[in-house]
Amino acid sequence: MYKLIILLAASALSACSTAPMQNAANTQFGPCPSAPRCVSSLEVGSKHIAALTVNSVEQWQLLQETLLNMPRTNVVERQANYLHAVTHSAIMRYRDDIELRYQPNTNRAEVRSASYLGYYDFEVNRERVETLRKLFNAAKNN
Repeated sequence: MYKLIILLAASALSACSTAPMQNAANTQFGPCPSAPRCVSSLEVGSKHIAALTVNSVEQWQLLQETLLNMPRTNVVERQANYLHAVTHSAIMRYRDDIELRYQPNTNRAEVRSASYLGYYDFEVNRERVETLRKLFNAAKNN
């Protein structure tokens, strides 16, 4: 029990030490950390996840709306071709970031999702992006 209290206290204190994921001046994604708690369409290997197919500005707007309609997700920064949102876990309120960058010349939206805390995310970020992809594709087809 004592160890559990120490673990929870350490988690709560470390939640205050977070850093932005990208350079706000140019909205470039930061690299994934060495810990397996991040996926990105710009990474290779186990941290890679496919970009989202976006064929028009209207679909880009739909993708943003789809992300922001996901539970406990709020805008941090929004620009013409860039969206940075934060989502919190339901119980412990752990913060995860998700970034989208629309590239109209390639009909794709690059994506990055990362947890702020911990070493391993139990595939939460990969599942979040795949859920977003599924919801977005369903919305495009309606």
